This record gives sequence, structure tokens and C-alpha cells, in this order.
Amino acid sequence: MQLLLDIGNTRIKWATVDAEGLGLTSAIAHAGLGVAQMRTSILSAVAAKPRRVLIANVAGPAIADRLSAAIEAQWGLTPTFIQASAAAGHIRSGYEKPEQLGVDRWLAAISAYDMANGAVCVASIGTAMTVDAVDETGQHLGGIIVPGPELAVNSLLANTSDLSKLSETGAVNATLFADNTLGALRQGAAHTLAAVIERAHHDLGTRGQQDPLLVITGGASDQVTGALRIPFRVVPDLVLRGLAAIANTGGE
Repeated sequence: MQLLLDIGNTRIKWATVDAEGLGLTSAIAHAGLGVAQMRTSILSAVAAKPRRVLIANVAGPAIADRLSAAIEAQWGLTPTFIQASAAAGHIRSGYEKPEQLGVDRWLAAISAYDMANGAVCVASIGTAMTVDAVDETGQHLGGIIVPGPELAVNSLLANTSDLSKLSETGAVNATLFADNTLGALRQGAAHTLAAVIERAHHDLGTRGQQDPLLVITGGASDQVTGALRIPFRVVPDLVLRGLAAIANTGGE
């Protein structure tokens, strides 16, 4: 059995993987978590000592150091931090310098491509939104990074003089046009991000890719999916599935 951990900007997700596949996913917000709390809240919930621990981390070195210390204290193991590479699983990186691609995007692309068994567009919606494309041969074509829905709204509130006051109340719905300022902000952000996803999916299709699959993941997905006008599949544990693919091949 191997333990997989996905450290995002706000939460740590984890699951075990063995010969029977990926286990159930758990998650916890990591703000303020120290070594002792990590052992209590995360590691003590693992049924047995894993033979290996694989970690994907986009939240910086401080959280990585604390989690490594907790794992060492709990089991005497040194975890393996996965990085993006020139090739892994069934895909090849589209970055000139593969190590500069975020590991969460890389792992999501690996698992989404396996899921699609062909061309795939994968959007991860959280603090930031990333959209990556992989063609039917497994070639990663690159991607984009834009502010996620909360960051987009907060940037407007922080940099305009009257929107904060005007958006204190109001209803938010799934339509494009809003009849109040709060709705205009949030519906505007959702439809803007949905349009970016749809444009990326369309662009992948125009490159000769047959009916690309659109896969959505990330903690803020539900703020955007209601605005999408094309078919999609939501996969909350996409990064962990990518870690599982690496774990099953014995790779790093």
C-alpha cells in the first residue's frame, strides 16, 4: 500500500492506493496545521504503515517541510515529492522546460488523458484556474492560467472604489445578465471562466482532435460548471489519480 497526498493552496487531500486501486479520498484545510496536528488529523487515519509516500505540492516549502517531518516522525519514511517531467504515464510535456509546469497540472493531465483514452481538455478551478490540452497521441500542448472565481471577484473589490458597497447584498443565479451588483460580479466571473474553458476546448477540437473530452476538477468547480454550455465530466480527485498512475509504475 502507498500513501498519496495532494497539497493544494488551501487543502491537503489524501488517499491510499494498492493492487485494488485508489481508496477513498479525505481532505483537510492546512492553514495553521503543525507537525503534531498533521500526524493526528491525517497520518493516524491511515490504516497501516505505507511502503511509500508520494506527494504533489503547490503550496510552497513550509507546508512541505512540516508534512515531511510528520511522516518521518510517524513512520520513519522519507516521502517522494513528484515533479513534472518530460514524460510520464502516457503523455509527453509540451513545456520547453518541463520542470516549470505545475505538478498539479501535470498529474491532472496524466490521469485525464488515461480517462479519455484520447484528446482531452482539463480545467482545474481553484484559487487560480488552469486549462491544459493533450492531443490524441498523448502530446501535452500547453495551457493557460487565469484567476479563479473568488480571486477574480476579490481583485475587483480591492481595486475599485464603489463595488464593495454596491455588492453587499443581492441574489446570484446561473444566468449571464444579473440585476444586482453582487450577481454581476459573481455571474460575470463564472461566465468569463466558462467562456475560457469553452474556447480552449474548441481550439483543441480545431486542431484535428476528434471530440475531445472536457474534464473539470478543483474546489471551486461548482462556481463555474453551471455556466458551461458544452458536455463535461467532473473528477474531484484528478491529481490523486495522477499520483496513483505514477505510483503504479514505480516512477518519480
